[in-house]
Amino acid sequence: MNNSNFRKVYKSINIAFMAIIVAIFALSVLYRWNIKPIPALLTGKTGIVPPSKGLMQAFSEIVYGNFSKALELNQFSLQVFCFFFIQLLFRGMLWWYTAKEKSRIKLVAYSDIVISTLLFIYCFYPLIRYTIFSLTNLHH
Repeated sequence: MNNSNFRKVYKSINIAFMAIIVAIFALSVLYRWNIKPIPALLTGKTGIVPPSKGLMQAFSEIVYGNFSKALELNQFSLQVFCFFFIQLLFRGMLWWYTAKEKSRIKLVAYSDIVISTLLFIYCFYPLIRYTIFSLTNLHH
């Protein structure tokens, strides 16, 4: 793929990620008006409380600036929310940069992949650890 096509595809991916993140934030704003919380299916079926329980409600509290309430609802909420917030800023900066810069797009994209992957692992580590631990316990 030549640089021009790669640049177009990369910019499209950034726009798609930005749209998804904005939708998550919009849902967080609208969630507050929903009186009935979204049920946790895993907890309802098994009684197991996963680390993601209450995350949507906590995100809603975060977008309204109630950080202490968010942490009460889910202790990992700020960490996970930061991933999406940082990614939104990062995607915007990358979109702006790739609109101006015509060369080094592949280097930027590969750097983006590494940085975003490391940020994801850091921010989602409690959920990743829980998932891996749960899967390994299924076989015992």
